[in-house]
Amino acid sequence: MKDKWLQWMWCCLLLLFLFFALPRTGLSDVGELLTQVNRKPAEERQKLLLENAKKEGGLTLYTATNIRDTQDVVAGFNKHYPFLKLNFSSLGGPGVLNKFTTEYRAGVHNADVVVLTGNNALELIDKKVVASYRSPMVPFLRKGFVDEEGYWPGVYAIGYTIIYNTKRVNPREVPKQYEELLNPRWKGNMIMDAEAHDLLAGLIDLWGEKKATHFLQQLADAQAVRFARQSHTFMTQLVAAGEYDLIVDGYVHNAVKMKSEGAPIDFVSLNPTIVRTPSVIAIASRSSHPYAAALFVDYHLSKEASEIMVKNQGRWAPRKDVKWTVEPETDLHVVSMLLWGRKNRELVEFFNKLARR
Repeated sequence: MKDKWLQWMWCCLLLLFLFFALPRTGLSDVGELLTQVNRKPAEERQKLLLENAKKEGGLTLYTATNIRDTQDVVAGFNKHYPFLKLNFSSLGGPGVLNKFTTEYRAGVHNADVVVLTGNNALELIDKKVVASYRSPMVPFLRKGFVDEEGYWPGVYAIGYTIIYNTKRVNPREVPKQYEELLNPRWKGNMIMDAEAHDLLAGLIDLWGEKKATHFLQQLADAQAVRFARQSHTFMTQLVAAGEYDLIVDGYVHNAVKMKSEGAPIDFVSLNPTIVRTPSVIAIASRSSHPYAAALFVDYHLSKEASEIMVKNQGRWAPRKDVKWTVEPETDLHVVSMLLWGRKNRELVEFFNKLARR
């Protein structure tokens, strides 16, 4: 009897030790835990993250970014933190949202960090399944790449531009503003994404709903723009092949890449340049590895990671101190994730109605 009592006491003592001595990962509120970490002086904060991340041993990332580009950033992270094993799944924006929310509802918490498009991220934010975390890298980010409180930073964004075929379009004809696309010269010669919702949101921000609505109606009716459901890369290839004179909602990085490869295309930066809602990075609110997750978020927002994304991938990375491959000599208008994410369903329905699909 005495031996059983002693065993019970030892078990209780061991449980108490584990409870107080080990990091409270996944058992306490991750947002509050990381808020406490951020209250430490910089050197002490980093030491705390490192010590506890070593105990965690790794983390899991669900990302909308393609495999190759994710591997670039992960490789950079691993150079600094070789003791952390980072597993990732590249799932696309809707894929990250669906997998993460399905697992969360089932009580499964595999993911520690998610990267996904802003409008998809908002659903996770509103449901509080991702934690509020303000990285010390936030002050170095460009305007529009993070919310005012600094909790939902973007890791990259895509700028809109008009991409045109240089063999079919005379330099004097190149549109300098969107309104010029309503010139009869372009009727039947333009292609556009059937899901250009962010462009419409940006135009409403800049022009107001009445003018933006009229513009899209005219493109669809009078100008017979082709609304396509192919990738932007493929649509840009169609322009390069001479199937169309231009793409209304071209992506800057596609234009830069194909032009550098010798394709007969060029592009024009409109003022202001409308920038799609940045892809957001966030830590899961039930993360089992919050210290490692914080290190990864900090790294993804670092100058080094932005340089990787710009030089290797041609992306519009978030850091103010890292120049993009092509810096538009215009103002930027970044479509707000918090504003338009909550209106996303209405925006999609509105766009589809205007395009009559």
